[in-house]
Amino acid sequence: MSTLGPMKMSIKAFKVLPVLCLTLTSVAWGQSNVTIGELNFPRFGNLSRYINVDFFYTNDFISNTGGVKAGPRNIGAADLYLETDFRKYSRVSGEMMIHFTHINKNDQRGGIGDTQVASNIDMPDQTDRMTDLYYQHHWSDKLATLLGIHDISMEFNVTESSLNFLNGGFGTDTAFAVSGANGPSIYPITTVGFRTKYQLNDEITFLGGLYDADPGTSDTWRRSKYDVGQKEGYLIISELSHASDSHKAGIGGWNYTKAKSKHNEEVGAASAFGSYGMYEHNIRPGLWAFARYGWANPLVNIVQSNAVTGIVYRGLLQRKKTEDEVGLGYSRAHFSRSFVQENEGDSSVETAYEFYYHFKPTKNISLRPDIQFIANPTGNSKKDAWATGFRTVVEI
Repeated sequence: MSTLGPMKMSIKAFKVLPVLCLTLTSVAWGQSNVTIGELNFPRFGNLSRYINVDFFYTNDFISNTGGVKAGPRNIGAADLYLETDFRKYSRVSGEMMIHFTHINKNDQRGGIGDTQVASNIDMPDQTDRMTDLYYQHHWSDKLATLLGIHDISMEFNVTESSLNFLNGGFGTDTAFAVSGANGPSIYPITTVGFRTKYQLNDEITFLGGLYDADPGTSDTWRRSKYDVGQKEGYLIISELSHASDSHKAGIGGWNYTKAKSKHNEEVGAASAFGSYGMYEHNIRPGLWAFARYGWANPLVNIVQSNAVTGIVYRGLLQRKKTEDEVGLGYSRAHFSRSFVQENEGDSSVETAYEFYYHFKPTKNISLRPDIQFIANPTGNSKKDAWATGFRTVVEI
């Protein structure tokens, strides 16, 4: 996508945080159906009964030929999740998530020179961040609001059948991922936001969010920043989707409240906005197909559009054990004309082809051999690259 730094949380702090989040949410809405006297938290003699704790260590070994600089690299990421659902043991209709991430410094994208990124956990500098720290309140069976540090890519612009690909182009569409001053609030560099989720019926969902437009630069990857909205304004995003057991279809749009400078020394600024559409379908048992298209204003965005498609088959060899998976995908990023001129490239597209096989030899370990071909990394046709990878994920 090492070793986790120290992270401590006392029982006293655990009691205070949900109350604080509830208060902030109440201020935002101007009302609350919960009073302090109703909280009635139980005694925490056995925390495991009330808090779900998950730890994941992910290692990507990737070796590339071609690109800017050939060679092998090891990339490591550690993710710690603490989650509690207050509805299970109190009268509070909400849940809280704490997610801390550590990623070691490893510039694989610098070696290949690609924009979509061959490993979605690759970071050019060491990263130690609170990726998620939010409270979500359920006002009814249909309406829920979330406040705090939140990873947009967990809910917006997601096709679940494409999530096991290593290349970042198959996660959040690249046109959106490189938007704004330093990208939107997506793993691992996230920021504060407010999200509303409304369930129109069992299959149709509306999502709307307001986020700080500047998650931070390398100077803040190992600490939090608090100038919310002051420097780059805000990101507004919304999505309408229809989902069932066999398919998902959705459309969405996003916009930054502050205009951005145009590329290639053009005079003036322009609005940074874009849209996307996505579809995935269960063709037959075990076989999924997905497609997504994203577009952004080329006057200010590096990537003008991103087209993604692929197929995934689950249960190839381990149907009765862990349902292994094989995937084949294609992701094409089309750069804006002004960026190509500024970058002195000789191509306006970067294309990533990826094939992987995912399996679990044990319950807590998953392995994923992977091969990618990246054509025209960041528009350079003379730097085509092959990347062979092997992802290991250990879950505790």
